[in-house]
Amino acid sequence: MAILLVSSMLMSFASCGGSDESEEAWEHSTVEAVYTESATPVNKTSAEVLAYFNSLVNDLKVSKPAMSYNYQINVPDDSIKVTKKGMEDAEEIDESLASINDAAVGIKDMMLKNISEKSGDIAFGADNTEYLFVKGESWTSDLTVADIDYATIKEVGDNYYITIAFGDIDVNGAIDPLAKAFDLRDKEELLASDEFAKTSSYLKLNDYSISYSGCKITAVVNRLTDEITNLNYYKAANIVADMTGAGSLEDYGDVSVIFTLEDKADFNMTWETELPTSPLETTTETAAAQ
Repeated sequence: MAILLVSSMLMSFASCGGSDESEEAWEHSTVEAVYTESATPVNKTSAEVLAYFNSLVNDLKVSKPAMSYNYQINVPDDSIKVTKKGMEDAEEIDESLASINDAAVGIKDMMLKNISEKSGDIAFGADNTEYLFVKGESWTSDLTVADIDYATIKEVGDNYYITIAFGDIDVNGAIDPLAKAFDLRDKEELLASDEFAKTSSYLKLNDYSISYSGCKITAVVNRLTDEITNLNYYKAANIVADMTGAGSLEDYGDVSVIFTLEDKADFNMTWETELPTSPLETTTETAAAQ
């Protein structure tokens, strides 16, 4: 009995000693993460976020980092509809236009052939004014807070995530907001474009109206260096085209062709130098304030 009692006490002491060693080892193995302050702390209002965005995005044409780019043009099939003139808001498609509606997707594919996507790379220090928006200009964004719907910024780890959003824009009014940050073609240029020239054997473009919705710009910024690493543009144009049937579609006469044209552009930047990353993962989202 005494032997069992002693053995039990020894095992108890051994167990306690092991626990202390484990706790000590855990204390020594724990390294406290140190938060690294941002090069430029950004406040919460849309005006302050936009001013920060403009300063960084306009520097891209000055500092000229290495860059890869990808442009995409797309017309979602479910956005295409052909109606009789004056019936653009009709929910049901006129049965007499069933055939031309069936052909519309094929005509769209013909229009976008060889132009739906373009990509490439630009070396560090090379001129990028013909690739970054607004093409041909010395600046990339001339936006003011009056031009946008809102601007937000979110901090995650070593990055800022910025979103610049636009409200719905009817081209019958001013399109200046988009022209200050996106590439836009004027009506005369578009009417004479290669895209619509491809359709002239089937549908001749006479005129069109256009409105924009859901347009936005997003940017990823290394908050430790104030350098943009990714820039993404999205523009959706809702188009009602006044067209006249030609060739095998001549019997349809004047029709309205309705579709959404999506433009996407993505840029990835590589800078010469990068600071070490912060070990602390943080997530702080700021609400936009007008």
